[in-house]
Amino acid sequence: MDIAASVDRLISSLETFKASATTMPSNQQRTEFDALFSDALAKLDQPNVVPVAVNAAEVETATAAMLPTATSFAQFQTADWLVDSQSDATAARPNMKEFMDATGATAANASELLYGVIGSNADLRDWSKIMASGNPIDAARAATGQLYNSDKDYALVNHADYGTVRFADTLAESSLGSKTVLSRSGNFADIATGADTSATMAVSSTGLLLPGAGSTQEQIERTAWLFGFAAPAAAA
Repeated sequence: MDIAASVDRLISSLETFKASATTMPSNQQRTEFDALFSDALAKLDQPNVVPVAVNAAEVETATAAMLPTATSFAQFQTADWLVDSQSDATAARPNMKEFMDATGATAANASELLYGVIGSNADLRDWSKIMASGNPIDAARAATGQLYNSDKDYALVNHADYGTVRFADTLAESSLGSKTVLSRSGNFADIATGADTSATMAVSSTGLLLPGAGSTQEQIERTAWLFGFAAPAAAA
């Protein structure tokens, strides 16, 4: 077994976890880290595991092929996946290892779907219903898209400034109203970042700025996939 390759995969998984850990309570960070690290160590101890070079796109395609196909994503979008209470929503939210075991998702996708798409916003996705759906990946994506196109009170609820006198300014700075908007299509907007530069951002229906969508069509389409949004048309 190639120990170096396994260690590299462990480091990659932990780096992904590190990026999402800032949005978790400290006790949840400990639980997530322990689960991910223990799972990685267990795999290092398996004598018959032979690492092979794989293409990341092929892994994602293979994973998608393993998921139930009886229900289309469009049908998932017609269901109601939201609740009003964050504590009720996240009581059944799995940790990364549990989500990966249940879905076959990669560490990168699990981290993004569980935490990355939420950031400092309130997670009002009904995880009990999502995990019982038969296809938690598509259910989570549909729930994320519903959240950011709803009138729920989610915006920056977990931000350090929430509930303080600074929050109004923080919310305004995190909204399209504070930017020069060059164009907007659904949940994506191009904003000016300099005299001759711009960036494509994912946005909620209310104009809340979500993570940068990327600079290539492939990156933008991945962002759309994660958030359950319709991707904007490629530039001619």
